[in-house]
Amino acid sequence: MTLAALSAGAARPVAAFGAAAVTVASCGLSGGLYQRRRVLSLVDDLRAMLIPALVAGMLAALAFLGSPWTPFPDTCALGLWVALLFCVTSLAGRSLCYAAVRAWRRRRISAPSALVIGSGPFTSHVLDVLQRHAEFGLKPVGQIVCYGSVPQAEGRAPVLGGLLDLRRVIGTHGVTTAVIVAEEVPRRHIEVVARVCGALGCEVLLVPSTVELISGVGTRAEHLRGIPCVAIPHRPHGLPSWSAKRAFDVLVAALALAAVWPLMVACAIAVRIEGGPGVLFRQRRVGVGGRTFMVLKFRTLKPADEKESDTRWSVDGDDRMGPVGRFLRRSSLDELPQLWNVLRGDMSLVGPRPERPHFVQRFSDEYSGYAMRHRVPVGITGWSQIHGLRGNTSIELRARYDNHYIDNWSFWGDLKILLLTLQAVVKAP
Repeated sequence: MTLAALSAGAARPVAAFGAAAVTVASCGLSGGLYQRRRVLSLVDDLRAMLIPALVAGMLAALAFLGSPWTPFPDTCALGLWVALLFCVTSLAGRSLCYAAVRAWRRRRISAPSALVIGSGPFTSHVLDVLQRHAEFGLKPVGQIVCYGSVPQAEGRAPVLGGLLDLRRVIGTHGVTTAVIVAEEVPRRHIEVVARVCGALGCEVLLVPSTVELISGVGTRAEHLRGIPCVAIPHRPHGLPSWSAKRAFDVLVAALALAAVWPLMVACAIAVRIEGGPGVLFRQRRVGVGGRTFMVLKFRTLKPADEKESDTRWSVDGDDRMGPVGRFLRRSSLDELPQLWNVLRGDMSLVGPRPERPHFVQRFSDEYSGYAMRHRVPVGITGWSQIHGLRGNTSIELRARYDNHYIDNWSFWGDLKILLLTLQAVVKAP
């Protein structure tokens, strides 16, 4: 046996292990074959398994060739046989696993409790499908109606209330999954309902309407007995990278305070000279989860009384504001003390702008989705602020921008907002 043959034989186990690793990675990346799914279908898996099968065949053929000079047709034949063997064995294994999972879902006592939200015949059909097919892993405990009442049909899950009862029903019945039938929920309520359910820790599944299907949502849908169903991503608290946000806040706030303390001292002296004692302004604001805290800012004017401080919307253009106060507000230097709020954990560097309790109550009553801003910590800067939505601007647009930020949060997105904020401060007149 030649040295080349021995080297080739020793390298084959390594090549085989590498082929297996690459194949496993291909299964996950090409079709999400290892993701949690409601529908376990071998037919659906066939397309996703095609690329991993070809990869397995090609790598195995290269790894187990008898000689580097093996004819090319033999190499192709070996690759095709390995690809075919991969498909057959994978399908057989998956068939056994899927059968076991379906049996377990049907027989387990503590199945996840599902709440179906909607009013109409299609909602009734969704309920019937979930009740008859326990293999989807959802046990409907009841229905939330959107208007009026729904006649109770035999075998149907009970009607547990209306949209205003959503929080109570989820807490009382231990609901873990909310199924929203978009066609039979008023469009203005879908966004709020989804966010309320997500904020209460529920998995949110959306049965999209024709509009969503046309817009492309259906490409991400599973089909429960022909019913399209899309999982809405969880709030950012569930992401592993969310813990890095707090660590980053503490680090940056501490370094910033150490770097800008001379500037803060200069601001405090200027405020003291212009307006007398009391350079810091303290005001109650609403933070994450609706909890209140005292926000710190450099004082730019003295309010007439506490009522004016709590209920006056904007002080821009007030004659009582001196040149120092106007400069601090225009340059946003009045917000530097909020770095201490960040260190304390009251705020984050990036998040929805904190508002006073009086206006939070008012805007929550007037604008759907406004209260959903408090799912995450409030921030010194944020997505709405860098787009000019501060001061006397649209509250509805602010709520939309803030909720968009929360729903699509990422650590890199926070870094982008901070850089854009720095750019805006530098360009400020």
